Amino acid sequence: MADKTAIEPTDKTAIETTEPTEEDATPEERMAWLRARGVTIEEPGQRSSPATTGRYFSFVKIPCDDNEACEEERGPHAQGDALPALLGPRFAGCSLSDDELKAHAAAAGQPVEVSVLRTLMMAGRAESFRLAVPTDANGRETVYAYIDEASAMKGLPKNERASAVARNCGFPAACEFRGDVYIGRQRFRDGGLVENIDFKLGELESSSLWMHRAVTENLEFQKYSRPDEHAAAQAGASPDKPASGEGEGYSWKDEGEELEIVLKVPESTSKKDVKVEFKRQEVRITKPTEIRLELFKAVEVDGCSWTM
Repeated sequence: MADKTAIEPTDKTAIETTEPTEEDATPEERMAWLRARGVTIEEPGQRSSPATTGRYFSFVKIPCDDNEACEEERGPHAQGDALPALLGPRFAGCSLSDDELKAHAAAAGQPVEVSVLRTLMMAGRAESFRLAVPTDANGRETVYAYIDEASAMKGLPKNERASAVARNCGFPAACEFRGDVYIGRQRFRDGGLVENIDFKLGELESSSLWMHRAVTENLEFQKYSRPDEHAAAQAGASPDKPASGEGEGYSWKDEGEELEIVLKVPESTSKKDVKVEFKRQEVRITKPTEIRLELFKAVEVDGCSWTM
């Protein structure tokens, strides 16, 4: 695979521990084991509140209202994924009347008593949607969107920005998020343990490496976990349309054997004003602007070039 860059003028700690066997473990130990591996457990009559560790991680809120800025928040570390318990109360409540709630439930194919629905709405629960799968190549990290479990039944408006993130990760246009959405990252450690790690505000940019990787990694995961769905999706895809995208000040197009990156520079730029460095899995541009692009796969450096 060769990489071709075009400069386009324009004005424009290891401690051994012994865990109890399943037969010896108490119910509390079993629940702690599950929570440490990302399983959300709520006991009857109470909301789960995992014990925190004194450490914090970052996650991002994408408001449904486009006029509100996305913001980075901090949450306390806990055993397993801390975000469902942290975000659940934020989704509590429902402004719909009983008739409106009944109509939305019927439209969603859930003919449940209104009193039951109202109780569920007022409790509030966070549902997670995986945007990027964990792989050895990405350090066993996964990114999730956290949404109101009852967002559709409440008739919440579409969250355009969060839905666009899903599309940038390779999901179809039919994948829509409603209401406020939160984005967080987890890392799978040895033994299947899960921990929340930082997801920063800047990583919402469509040029972010994790999004570029998610498209291919999600397809590979689907290929092995759901082969029939994968085959159907590939059959319906357009084989002649290359993968492409845009970042701040540049665009890219992947045509299989070649990857082309187009950088926009002032018309007065000459070749001596340009400095491009190719590496096996990275392209660095230091003049006339600074851009560092990590590539999903290694390229043949000797086959890379740039033109104006």
